[in-house]
Formats: sequence, C-alpha cells, structure tokens
Amino acid sequence: MMKSIFLLPISVLVLIGCTTPKSPSEVYDEYNAKVQQGMSYQEDKAYYTQRKQADVESKFPQYMQQMKLSRDEVIASYLSFSKAAAKCKALTLVSQVIEGDTAVLEYAQKDLCGNASEANEKQRISMINEGGWKIDELQISL
Repeated sequence: MMKSIFLLPISVLVLIGCTTPKSPSEVYDEYNAKVQQGMSYQEDKAYYTQRKQADVESKFPQYMQQMKLSRDEVIASYLSFSKAAAKCKALTLVSQVIEGDTAVLEYAQKDLCGNASEANEKQRISMINEGGWKIDELQISL
C-alpha cells in the first residue's frame, strides 16, 4: 500500500515533464484568444520578449504626455483597443518558419466587423524562444 502512494506523485511528475512545448503559432493563437477575451496588462506583457517589454515600457511617458492620460489610463486604452481589434479579425495561419530560437509567423486576416479594406490584410509576427515562445515584433496591416 505504501508503494502505491509514492508512485502516484512520481507518475504525475513524469507526465507533467513530458508535455511537448507549444509551437510559436500555438502560443500566438492562445495569446490572440486571450486578447479577445480581455486580459490584464501583466498577462499581456508575459507574451512578449524582454526586449519588447522594455521597448513598450520606455514609450509610456511619451504616450502619457501625448494622450494626457495616466499610465493606468494609457494601459486601459491599449487593452481596450487591442481587444476590439482582435475581435474583428479572423486569423488563418499562412506560414510558420522556425530557425533555431527565432520564428516568423504570417497570418491572413479577415475583417468580421464590416471594415474590410481593398488590400490583403495580414499579420506578421516575429517570435523568440525565451524559455517559451515570446512575441518580439508584431506587424498588422489594416
């Protein structure tokens, strides 16, 4: 009886350790779904590389001054805009190129809110593996 008590925790640890890491597109799809649902700035920030986080943080004083808003208000505005924009786009993965610790994803996007443009809409995401895939650059054509 005592042996089975010890085997259960070990088997759980083995199963947890055997999970396959998410691909860059799986991470981005998860991120996009969470943006659509709405998430906190801390949750959002966790999907970005350290370089991109520092870049965003460095721009807050400029945005605060331009928008005449507090830091929290700028963040709320960003999260609200991102959520609304994400809800209006259906994404289809076109390509995923992984080279070592870098990846480039391309998505075709279709407008769901009646704001379709004449040009082909797309997203291009550069990602870096920093203990898991993180967004380093995001280009969205509207």
